[in-house]
Amino acid sequence: MALKQTAVESGDKIVQALRLQTSPPVYVTVIPGRWLLEHTTPSWRLKDPIKGFQRIVNQPRAKQIARTVLDEERTFPNAITLATDIKEFKVSDDGDGIVLPKKVKFLVVDGQHRLWAQTFSEVESNYVCIVHLRKTEKEMAELFLEINDNQRRVPSSLRWDLVRLVRPTGDEAAVTAAELVYELATRSDSPFYFAIDLTGEQKDVSIKQGSLAPEIKTLVSRINKQIEPTFEEYASLLIRFFSAVRSLSPHGWGDPSTTYYKAKVLRALIRVLTDIIVKEEALESLTAMSLLKDLKKINPDTLNDDVIRKAQGTAGVTDLYQVMRAQVFA
Repeated sequence: MALKQTAVESGDKIVQALRLQTSPPVYVTVIPGRWLLEHTTPSWRLKDPIKGFQRIVNQPRAKQIARTVLDEERTFPNAITLATDIKEFKVSDDGDGIVLPKKVKFLVVDGQHRLWAQTFSEVESNYVCIVHLRKTEKEMAELFLEINDNQRRVPSSLRWDLVRLVRPTGDEAAVTAAELVYELATRSDSPFYFAIDLTGEQKDVSIKQGSLAPEIKTLVSRINKQIEPTFEEYASLLIRFFSAVRSLSPHGWGDPSTTYYKAKVLRALIRVLTDIIVKEEALESLTAMSLLKDLKKINPDTLNDDVIRKAQGTAGVTDLYQVMRAQVFA
């Protein structure tokens, strides 16, 4: 398929394309790498696509692709997958191609490393692209999950964020957990306000959704069978609980080197909270003060990894949980 190099005066790009599907439209086409980089994003919600690529792409891997493929003027054996909310492309005047608007934005569903490699090569490559049109943000998330969910390189935090967007049926606890983590990250009264990396793209944020969400899902699964709280009751309880945790070491909150802000300690604490709820059988009785009273029974010196290894043999989340639970329920 030869690529047309002419463009309309408005800055749109004309490319030859084959329509694979009518409803919703899917095209296969070839797009120059540098033009494509200017019109793509690795996450539909990111305002700065370049920083987005830099955060989620393994830079050494992209540079290796640039050296071994692009610099050698080789072509990629497979297409990259793109999605956009555009309803339909216009047909070029000669009827042989489609018009890509200069303001178009594509989500890179698959092929982020191959595309980002273009930034490290002087040789411009033409990329074979499968383009899905008429996609809402939710549908883009579904397509991303369908293609990437079984690939290890997708951050677990991003999978959980997509669960919140897609809301798959049959796993209500997972959906609730993802929604609760989102509440913790976005509510101004939460100790984690803007302090949770929801997609795994923020390397400077130590608390990841992929770390908290599985523990919260387990909490929801256990508590739903016994109490059946409302979503707001869950959210309020978690905010009260983590506010109490913050009170244990207020000056250390936000510092991942301190005891109570380590991811595995927070995960173990959620398991302890689950046991507290089961024991109390009423969420409204668990005030911030009562939760703090329970948490103060924990000796922070016993949470040192070396101390736990001597007592337990290992120092994982389960070991931390057992140590803290024994002290809280002594």
